[in-house]
Amino acid sequence: MHQSISIVIPTIEEESLFSLVEKLRQTIGKDIEIIIVDKSSDTYYNRLKSTGAIVIRQRDKGVESAIMQGLRRAKGNILASIDADETHDISGIVDGVKLVESGKADLVLGNRMGSLEQGSMDAYIKVGNSVLSWMFGKLYKTEVHDVLTGLFVMRRGAFDSIREVEPYRAGIAFFAIELARLGYRVREVDIKYYKRRHGKSKLTKSKFAYGVNVASHLIRQLRDYSPLLVFGGLGVIVGLIGLAIGIGVLSDFLHSGVFVQTGRALAAFMLVVLGFLFFVAGLILDMLLEIEKRMVKK
Repeated sequence: MHQSISIVIPTIEEESLFSLVEKLRQTIGKDIEIIIVDKSSDTYYNRLKSTGAIVIRQRDKGVESAIMQGLRRAKGNILASIDADETHDISGIVDGVKLVESGKADLVLGNRMGSLEQGSMDAYIKVGNSVLSWMFGKLYKTEVHDVLTGLFVMRRGAFDSIREVEPYRAGIAFFAIELARLGYRVREVDIKYYKRRHGKSKLTKSKFAYGVNVASHLIRQLRDYSPLLVFGGLGVIVGLIGLAIGIGVLSDFLHSGVFVQTGRALAAFMLVVLGFLFFVAGLILDMLLEIEKRMVKK
């Protein structure tokens, strides 16, 4: 480890955090900067001071806001974060730091999906995570298997480009989305994922709603920064549906010689026009976005 490292740990009454801090120092080095962002009782908050880490109160809701608050306070050249519940193997931070130091990545995610301890993750969460990770990979052309992980390592320069962005409810996916859309390299390292030893997860009350929220942000970011892909693609789909209906109407007319499907013909025409308008809107928005980018560069 040649560069200074800061590790942010968000927590709400996690008993595992105290042993996690010791393990981090033993594995990575005693000179690492550990920042604990806490949203717990006063009693727990006072106990945290015994760890010797920097302890700050979380201001806003959400784990992504807690991490962002800690990262803004951090001084290291390489920044990292890990869940406080000791479910993520901390070797992922070591491997992630090596990848960042080598210049091969700007953000490294800890991929839990290849080495799950039995009972560590419910089946429906595995499926949801896989779907969201697939969406992320397709939308941002980056192969990722675990976009909802609780461990990451980030280059300081990459973080500085998003430090003023207001976090939204997407967990670690917030950082992956924001950096990927800016063209930074997002990679991953395989880590072991262990069953929680103490308490229950406090990430969200409804993990289904949380997943839907992440998916909406994935699509929304793509809409805002790749409008031609979204509106152009939608236009092509709608237009093709209209053409398919129209061809059916024309085929019936040629066979019978009688034009009786006025409603279907009108629907086909409207869909073709709507598809064309969607495509044109995508072109215009994409052109305006490109002009804005050039003005920002100047």
